[in-house]
Amino acid sequence: MQPTQFCNIDCSYCYLSNRTSTARMSLETLDLICQRLFESPLLGASLDLAWHGGEPLAVPLSWYEQAVALVEQRRPAHVRVKHCFQTNGLLMNDAWVEFFARTGARVGLSIDGPADLHNSNRRTRRGGGTHKEVMRAVSLLQEHGHDFHVITVLTEPALDEAEKLFEFYVLNKIKEVGFNIEEVEGINRVSSLAATHVETRFRNFVQRFLNLVWSNPGMIRVREFEDGIAFILSRNPVRDPQNVPFNIVSISHDGVISTFSPELLGAHHMRFTHFGFGHVSTHRLEDVEREPLFQTVSQEIERGVHACECTCPYFRWCGGGAPANKLFETGGFDTTETMHCRLTRKILLDELLALIETHLTPPDAVTTAEPVHGNFRWS
Repeated sequence: MQPTQFCNIDCSYCYLSNRTSTARMSLETLDLICQRLFESPLLGASLDLAWHGGEPLAVPLSWYEQAVALVEQRRPAHVRVKHCFQTNGLLMNDAWVEFFARTGARVGLSIDGPADLHNSNRRTRRGGGTHKEVMRAVSLLQEHGHDFHVITVLTEPALDEAEKLFEFYVLNKIKEVGFNIEEVEGINRVSSLAATHVETRFRNFVQRFLNLVWSNPGMIRVREFEDGIAFILSRNPVRDPQNVPFNIVSISHDGVISTFSPELLGAHHMRFTHFGFGHVSTHRLEDVEREPLFQTVSQEIERGVHACECTCPYFRWCGGGAPANKLFETGGFDTTETMHCRLTRKILLDELLALIETHLTPPDAVTTAEPVHGNFRWS
């Protein structure tokens, strides 16, 4: 859900093209969105509503009070809804934290580590650093006892700072971390991680950070490490939710419907122009499948998944890659390897397996020829 396109800071690697626009989602549009979501046969028993696609806290708290009440009013009794906010934290105050606690919202803060790493990319529109303000948000959440996670974007300079990042999280009592990489997406056409020699440094970073997590059990949970272990131990092949239609539905502030990678919402490309497949005022979610643009994109994405399956030994644990990364790195959805998959899938899985082979203690009592995943010890 994109409550607004606007963002109050100017990150160097941002992929959004209209982040100076102050347009906001109306409650009338939200009501239509609720109708489309809750009437859809695609909906399961639970729904995560992630407020993102700009800085969500730039929309007044009073609007969210009404929005959450509206969603609750429209929600079928059998559907559980979880609100999620990914924010830069600069606008957070006690009232926001009390709202998060009252609604049970999950909160993510975007922090790229210590001040020197963070401020080199996450800056105000006047060029000033934002680290001090986001750390104030950390303190607010901790004072109120509200759990949160942190997303850190890894750029090339961060790859030499595994120990520094780990120490930063531990000293600031940050318990959950997710690592995004500086991606080639949307208007961000260049990544500092794209050079070939960077892959060796990225591998070293993963090795060092993995060993720090291993050697300090219970200190930090890392999203990529836990997801990677789940992929490795899964009895079933993985499928990336970004290349399965309607696993993720993205809706703009003005009601445009998109799906597949969230980064496609509002993006433009010379081959496809845009990725708006319908509008909540005219389309049910299932109607989107009949739109020619959706069919063209979906078929090309599926060809890319099939090509990955035929050529890549990592496919079982990757599931075919993220469409947005394929498109913006290679020019098409029907391609295979990207920088994103080399770093966040191949290298990560290699290093997780190496760590398991080095440290995993097999259960003494297991004699069956089949692996007993539930007895593996990860601590």
